[in-house]
Amino acid sequence: MQVRNVEPSDYKRVLNVLVDWWGGRDLRNMVYAGLFTHFKPTCFIVENDNGELIAFILGYLSQTYPDQAYINWIGVHPDYRRQGLARMLYERFFEVAHANGRHLVTCDTAKVNQLSLCWHQHMGFDVTEETSRYNFSKII
Repeated sequence: MQVRNVEPSDYKRVLNVLVDWWGGRDLRNMVYAGLFTHFKPTCFIVENDNGELIAFILGYLSQTYPDQAYINWIGVHPDYRRQGLARMLYERFFEVAHANGRHLVTCDTAKVNQLSLCWHQHMGFDVTEETSRYNFSKII
């Protein structure tokens, strides 16, 4: 297994797996290609020994709130779930965020994504609800 920062060429790789990894939900239009170019220090790819994409995290340091970082996407191949990859990627993101003076990490998900809600609660995130979304925050 190899963990590395994203490259612009990883954008298409992530788009190619997104629908399958999200159980048929087509959210590809919500993945910003610029993350793979302009936010490489806070975005990571995990590949197996054959070079296949098995997990990713896409996030950035907030330009508006200098004490915050935001996780935009995390995905783990269904065959590799429950092996600690998401936790490892979050912890890697927390380390980079903290090293850059960030003390609060935020993210959100649609209310239809109950697995995400449970996972973020398990990870110690606080949860607030909006009409159609859950907002998560965690002090690091």
